[in-house]
Amino acid sequence: MNLEIILVGIVVGIANFASRFGPLFFIQKNHQNKQQRGAVWLKIALGSIGIAAISSMLVVATLPPLIETPNKSFAMLVGFIVLTGLYFKFKKIVPATLTAALAYGLVYTYLPNAF
Repeated sequence: MNLEIILVGIVVGIANFASRFGPLFFIQKNHQNKQQRGAVWLKIALGSIGIAAISSMLVVATLPPLIETPNKSFAMLVGFIVLTGLYFKFKKIVPATLTAALAYGLVYTYLPNAF
């Protein structure tokens, strides 16, 4: 694997984690005097790690094929639209992800020269 792709994945993961964890951490610190319920920031951090890891893996997994075949970006766009639409409609990530992967695969396979 190319070192540039690994570095992009690491930078995206750190930025995503910081953008999700940072505000919640500071909100929790500002409300520290109200009710002490243990290490709330640790729960927030652990909840944020999953999202950051998924986003980093998404970038690392999609960047090499996109660099090799930039004409397949339409298939990626279709996959993201399907994923986003199904997730916000039904609030279930697993069926949305599987359906988006199927849509991406179908568009990638059967529309060879999209746009």
